[in-house]
Amino acid sequence: MVRWVYSVEKIYETKTTTTHVIILWASRHPPLREQISQLEKKFNSIAIYQVSGVIPSAEALLEVAEKVKAKIIVPVLPLSVIAKLVELTKKQDTIILLAKMNNIAVTRDINEAQRIVAEKPDSRTIATYADGVVRVFEFDKFEKIVEVKLITEPI
Repeated sequence: MVRWVYSVEKIYETKTTTTHVIILWASRHPPLREQISQLEKKFNSIAIYQVSGVIPSAEALLEVAEKVKAKIIVPVLPLSVIAKLVELTKKQDTIILLAKMNNIAVTRDINEAQRIVAEKPDSRTIATYADGVVRVFEFDKFEKIVEVKLITEPI
């Protein structure tokens, strides 16, 4: 039997109140400070739980959301999992958000990438790839995912 390994941890909570909108952040990376700020502007008082590790399915992620009583999920996961998650939550009051990130630089020099991130550390992050490419992404905004479609045509 394969055992899926993931952890759930509260990583942020607005300190000015005791009532919070609970957000499940499904990513191996914690949210950027600008992302937290935008979520607080939208939902006022928030608590963010981060789930990281191997999440086997959208159903498993929903189980985690139910355990922590999250009404908002921010998945940084494969598109197929996000699509299933959106489908499963259509008849619920769960909101699925997409963190829109703009690719602002591509390099093979990690020092250059770190310098670019250091210019705006609250809203920028680095992603490294197996082929040595390093991309710098900057957070733009959150959008609610309403539907995921994949449309193809013969070539």
